[in-house]
Amino acid sequence: MKMRAVRTVCCALLAACLLPAATRADGPDNWALAGRLGLLQFVVVPEAFAREGDYYRRIIDEVCADKVASCFVRFFTNSTGAKLDFPLPDAVLNEPTVMFQRSAKHQREQFQWSCRLGMAESSCF
Repeated sequence: MKMRAVRTVCCALLAACLLPAATRADGPDNWALAGRLGLLQFVVVPEAFAREGDYYRRIIDEVCADKVASCFVRFFTNSTGAKLDFPLPDAVLNEPTVMFQRSAKHQREQFQWSCRLGMAESSCF
């Protein structure tokens, strides 16, 4: 009986990680936290802001509020207007913009532009 309760709790936690997490739609710079997978967060941003580094920093400050914890965010645009489900539809996955990683263990941050945007100064993904 105890194993069944543990399994139920684990399934509920997994389902919560896979559900869409939040949407921010309170202005022209709205963005959506489309879902989470453990520490990895998937954010969809408007195309108008896809090349604005300060815009991403504001979002990162919000979704990675704990400055000493690990935080991993993948950003995308959605030019096709595809319905935001999780896992993300291919139309959205084909439009990566930025990859952000903060590792508490290695005390290191990495902010990388997608090669498709032509914004990378040194390396892109």
